Amino acid sequence: MEKNKELNKKILQLSVPIMLGNLSQTLMSTADTIMVGRLSREALAAAGLGNIFTFTFIIPLGLLAMGTRIKVSRRVGEGNQHEVGNVVDNSMALAGLLGIVSTLILSLGAPLIMRSINPDPVVADLASNFVRIRFLAVPFFIFIMTGQAFFEATSRTQITLYSSVLINGLNILFNALLIFGLLGFPALGLMGAAWGSVIATICGLIFILFLMFNPREKLTYGIFSGPLNMVEARSILSLSVPSMLEGFGSIFSYFIFVWIHSLIGTIELAAAAVLNSVYSLLFLPAMGLGKATGIMVGQFLGSKNMAMARMTTVQAMKLGAFFSGSIALVGIIFARPLLSLYTPDLEVVEMALIPLIIILVGTSVNSMGMVTRHTIIGAGMTRWTFKMQMIICYLIYLPLVYFLGIFLGFGIQGTYIGEALYFILVFATHFWKFKQGDWQFHQV
Repeated sequence: MEKNKELNKKILQLSVPIMLGNLSQTLMSTADTIMVGRLSREALAAAGLGNIFTFTFIIPLGLLAMGTRIKVSRRVGEGNQHEVGNVVDNSMALAGLLGIVSTLILSLGAPLIMRSINPDPVVADLASNFVRIRFLAVPFFIFIMTGQAFFEATSRTQITLYSSVLINGLNILFNALLIFGLLGFPALGLMGAAWGSVIATICGLIFILFLMFNPREKLTYGIFSGPLNMVEARSILSLSVPSMLEGFGSIFSYFIFVWIHSLIGTIELAAAAVLNSVYSLLFLPAMGLGKATGIMVGQFLGSKNMAMARMTTVQAMKLGAFFSGSIALVGIIFARPLLSLYTPDLEVVEMALIPLIIILVGTSVNSMGMVTRHTIIGAGMTRWTFKMQMIICYLIYLPLVYFLGIFLGFGIQGTYIGEALYFILVFATHFWKFKQGDWQFHQV
């Protein structure tokens, strides 16, 4: 019993800073939307389009850090501290190369893509200029994600919290200054929001590099000692690329999910937008516990302590079920007032009410699924999780959502029943893999 308490404490110490860092990102996005919404309808539409397009590529590119996190946590568990530096050095080199190449390609292609997906020439031009500026931040973002992965894998997730709060706080500040021209700054409108994000990201990278260049980090972990190693770089890529592809595939499946609601009706589409905003907050515990579990599992596997790796997963599942279940209970009781915070449109609120309850009921299962999934990822089996995610998303989940929502005519209630069944499938498949046990012996 005492061991379980200590384990729970360790899991929470790692996961809570990650949750709060993700919360700061959500709050920043909300503040951005409010500020841009004061400009014009075209600016708001362009920002929405540009942000979706940007995140479609930025989030998967940032998952290059997954290989860093997996390998560093394993080396820490093995006690090979100086091998950590080799991993980090090669990861940073890959981050720089990927960031520069992707920025050039995406910036050049942005105008053509924006004009092809939006018929309004004003919105398309605004969105393309917005995206071209935002993509300047890509190299810095990938560097930040890699640095955060190093600190997370060495059990210092508070660094992720500090850097996230710094970046998101500065983002809000610079956006306000540059959008509206406050305190003598030029009023750049929508482009001010783009430049604000770039400047905030650069500041975040300076903060991360300042901590990484601490002589203690070099002494303990041997980071920035060189030389670069192609074998290590390929190993990092072999772990990261499946996660990057999975990230892109998951985001694209979300777009299809939203598109299905556009086929049902405008009110249903608006309700889905509100629901997505609500449960981005509801899932913060699941995301934090999942990532913390993956880190700890990697460290325990490195030290050959298979029993503690398994126990960590079990305890994290219990914590996830408890926290998510508690949030679900409160959410069900206050479902209507919660939805009313997002929109005054009573028809949209009523349309979203039953789907929200369906999602709340499924949050505990989602939390346990997130924990078991990150257990497999933490063990280094990213190819398996990628394949399973694509099978579930594209062969089962999306066809099921379409079948229930449109073919059978159940509407938005049917689509969110499909969403809840997706949670169950993710948990069932990854729990089966966890019980199978072969992940404990995967070499990284």
